[in-house]
Amino acid sequence: MKRTYISTDGKDMKRSHALYSGSLALLIILVLIAIVPANSIVSAAMETYAIKSTGSVVTAIFLRNTPENGLSPEKIQSVLKEKGLFDSRRNPLGKGITHAYEIQKAGKVVHDRVVHIIWQQSGSQKKMNYAGAKHYISKRNSDQFAGYNDWRLPTTEEAMSLMQSVKKKCGLNIDEVFDPLQERAWTSDIRKEGTAWVVRFDSGYCDYTYTDANIKYHVRAVR
Repeated sequence: MKRTYISTDGKDMKRSHALYSGSLALLIILVLIAIVPANSIVSAAMETYAIKSTGSVVTAIFLRNTPENGLSPEKIQSVLKEKGLFDSRRNPLGKGITHAYEIQKAGKVVHDRVVHIIWQQSGSQKKMNYAGAKHYISKRNSDQFAGYNDWRLPTTEEAMSLMQSVKKKCGLNIDEVFDPLQERAWTSDIRKEGTAWVVRFDSGYCDYTYTDANIKYHVRAVR
């Protein structure tokens, strides 16, 4: 279907409906950026801000970036469905986020230009318990890994935003831009005292587990 526009000199200028829709989508994005304070994009609103655009449909996505105590399975399932994040058990129909990854700092980090956060490309080389995971984060900050000192454990929402609905060649549900070694990783969210949420890229879902000394997973820090 073609839309016809009249120029100031009386001549018809034909533009395709696709171009019109694309321009409208861009306009909506610019309006969203204009009305959302810049500092709320990162931390002031305690959320990570992202925009998804499919044709003329623009969706704003907010991913919590502060730890939550008492995060129940029912709540995380609701969040996964609300935000379309894939989980093989709690939201198998979720499509996930189409990311725009850029490797930076000589391969040390991956900048997600859609979700506006920076991940470690790799992570811990060994599995560790929850106390060890917190120490790992502290060490990254004291060492200013990749030039930054504000690394942290991701929330379950942030970690699940990496989850892909289809396994890659590495056998994991995560983009191959990341090191496949960290097939399961800790998050900052607590289910209840003595348990924390973890993300399992080898199985495609998130779950909670005990935080005692014998339970060990990898760490992939975020900022």
